[in-house]
Amino acid sequence: MVRGISIIIIVLLVFFSSVFSEEEIPRDGLSPTELEALRQHSKGTESMLADKFKEAIFYFKKAIEFNPGFTEAYYNLGITYEKLGKYKDSIEALERVIQLEPDHANAYYALGYAYYQLKKYNDAVAAFKQSIKIKPDNAFAHSKLGHVYILKGNEEAAREHYEVLKTLNSTMASELYHEIIKGKK
Repeated sequence: MVRGISIIIIVLLVFFSSVFSEEEIPRDGLSPTELEALRQHSKGTESMLADKFKEAIFYFKKAIEFNPGFTEAYYNLGITYEKLGKYKDSIEALERVIQLEPDHANAYYALGYAYYQLKKYNDAVAAFKQSIKIKPDNAFAHSKLGHVYILKGNEEAAREHYEVLKTLNSTMASELYHEIIKGKK
């Protein structure tokens, strides 16, 4: 499951890397500081793709210095912190994303994941629910929320997310189902 999440994150990063590569940075209507923020973000994305997470953090922070309202720089900073297991730092960056863009479903999912890793299950539930509210077909959020409900001993709620997952992602549905069954033993 974590492997699947990592693959999706890498695919998204490759997309954003290609969108913001040096040759392709949109210049029309951007101030010099916004342009520099995009350059720094691009370097951060390249570093992240190369598993140079500390370097990526440096570049994402530089991008934010140049453009404090750069949502995706905060988002990628939060994801990079998660990669390093720095969940409290991740939460801080992801909360900033949500302040800037309250309907950022992926930020809520990542926030829920960070809370999950810190065993703050009530906070994780709230974040996953918000991700699902914004993007009802978010299979990852349904799956992880189902797992949290199992940990909290709420099999009925876990089964509800299993039912939704059956229509979204059969592999994730199967994994959740097996966890529900194990929880009964």
